[in-house]
Amino acid sequence: MRAGGQPGGGVHPALGNAQKDNSDLSNRAPLLGVPADCRGAVVASDLHPGRVPSFQAVQHRPADADAEPDPGYEIRRLGGERELAAALALRYEVFCLEQGVPAHEERDGRDHSGLHLVAVMDGAIVATCRLVFVGQTVQFSRLAVKRSARRRGIASALLRATDREARAHGSRHILLHAQTYARSLYEQAGYEPRGREFVEAGIEHIAMEKLL
Repeated sequence: MRAGGQPGGGVHPALGNAQKDNSDLSNRAPLLGVPADCRGAVVASDLHPGRVPSFQAVQHRPADADAEPDPGYEIRRLGGERELAAALALRYEVFCLEQGVPAHEERDGRDHSGLHLVAVMDGAIVATCRLVFVGQTVQFSRLAVKRSARRRGIASALLRATDREARAHGSRHILLHAQTYARSLYEQAGYEPRGREFVEAGIEHIAMEKLL
């Protein structure tokens, strides 16, 4: 799914501000060595009505313990199936309703095996992203920020928390598929492009990687 950008390089509404918001990964990577599920760094993952996947990959603890003073939101690991359902609903709102991503593409069956980070404001989840660990690689995806919470640096905060989680896990690098409009967000966070741009679900993407 998308990691950031609409044709023309403008700021997509799902990110709000390319310097402070996020992007998503794409499902089909045209590059050798880039996992097909590095998609989703600013997309809204589909909240399919129905069963919420069994979720046991998290413990309710802060992922942002060493971050700067809290600007009104908390960055932490997702805390159970109720919060997972809320995160999926947010992804559906951003990716499917705002960006037009087909619901069947947004939900890939890997949510139960991923580590989800969330931003919480006034008790509600306002942003989410997903990390899937494969060996020493982290596949970053499904970064979505609620419209009312954009332009507050939440996406960048989630990227910093991702770095900490990845290092704690012993990972060596992070892969993602960024929507091209959000490329600068990832570059500022230390990511570098890999290969050519490609279109997935009608949205331009580029694969990006960060070495830890």
